[in-house]
Amino acid sequence: MNEARPPDVSVRALATDAGTQLEFTALRRGVAPLRVTLVGGNALIQAREALDKGLTRLKDELTGFDIEDGDLDPVFQSLHRLGRTLLFTLFGLEQSVLQGLQTFWNRALPYGMNPSLPPPLVECIGGQEGFLPLEFLPLFRMFPGEPVETRGGFTAACRTLVGFSCVVRRALLPAPVQGRLAVHTGPQGRVPARYLYYEHLQGAVEELAWFADDGKHHIELEGPYPDGADRAPGLAEQIFDPRLLLDGTRRELPDQIQHFACHCYTRSDDPFAAEIELSGAGQHSRTTLGDLGADLLALAAERELRTFELPLVVMNACGSGRMRAPGAPSFPYVFLKNGNRGFIGTETEIPDDIAAAFSTALYERFLIRRIPLGRALLESRLHLLHTLRNPLGLTYAAYADPGLHVCPTPEERPHAQAHL
Repeated sequence: MNEARPPDVSVRALATDAGTQLEFTALRRGVAPLRVTLVGGNALIQAREALDKGLTRLKDELTGFDIEDGDLDPVFQSLHRLGRTLLFTLFGLEQSVLQGLQTFWNRALPYGMNPSLPPPLVECIGGQEGFLPLEFLPLFRMFPGEPVETRGGFTAACRTLVGFSCVVRRALLPAPVQGRLAVHTGPQGRVPARYLYYEHLQGAVEELAWFADDGKHHIELEGPYPDGADRAPGLAEQIFDPRLLLDGTRRELPDQIQHFACHCYTRSDDPFAAEIELSGAGQHSRTTLGDLGADLLALAAERELRTFELPLVVMNACGSGRMRAPGAPSFPYVFLKNGNRGFIGTETEIPDDIAAAFSTALYERFLIRRIPLGRALLESRLHLLHTLRNPLGLTYAAYADPGLHVCPTPEERPHAQAHL
């Protein structure tokens, strides 16, 4: 990862003769590395299955878009219990292991839950099979503590989970993140972006309206796609060559963002049977990741070598599409193997209104306020948590360098350098 700063904590999955192990190392001096053997050979896969069931249950328990004050403690208890279930699945009930892990985490990140300080950077490295759901683990405090009675107490309690306190940099092997850390703007200072959607999703309509209204001075939008035009390039062509416009011409600066607001479907038994469903202007398509990969391979064999950087992909799996946590890493794997600069997606399908609220919060911070991606993602999670008391922002995972940022134009004068 070019120009990336070293992580405060690194978590790496290792296959050894003794079984799968997690190795924790800290940048902070005096904190010894910790290596823990997981329970059973498929603990990571079992943990992602437990995550899928837990997220489904959590969504069913939420009373609405905006969580009422009286439901704060039940929501937190459900979320923390999910994290503890994952820890139990991974590490069992050996006290020395659990207390050693909690002690390591707090020694390595003694100020990790302090909201007035820059958040720690944590790197999580693993393969596509059984990727660690690190963001959901309550490593700062495995005991849930006193009942939550206030909104401030709710936010503070949720910070015991890694994903509400830390910026997480995911490295999905063998598909590392590529490209430099600068997102470029066009002549008018707008970021080229592409919008692909399922038009009957209310959340997708709301997101498109945001791009056309609040985002129009900062984003040069291509789309929405499908647009009903026969001349439009296909899905694989747009992904392979993000310079292509829907009218068949090319723009000089490629897409810097490709945003999907659509249905996604995953199957844990066959990752490449996962599907992307798009719809618009009377056109409808469902494309498996296997077919998409085959089409991208054909284009790679036929076309000239690409010398431009490929965009960050943001996939909002909203609506009723079945996005299952065990198969979620299949989507970033395909796009990262294509050479895309990163991928942001959900661990499960989420309600339309939450999907729209999260994406607009993210783009407001990343594209308008020019906050680096990792910090923008964390702040968007906390925004939903603080304003709506809704924890589903935690379902968004980033396989991208957190230092990715919009490169200012010569006319712009940043007020201050943002932290990662």
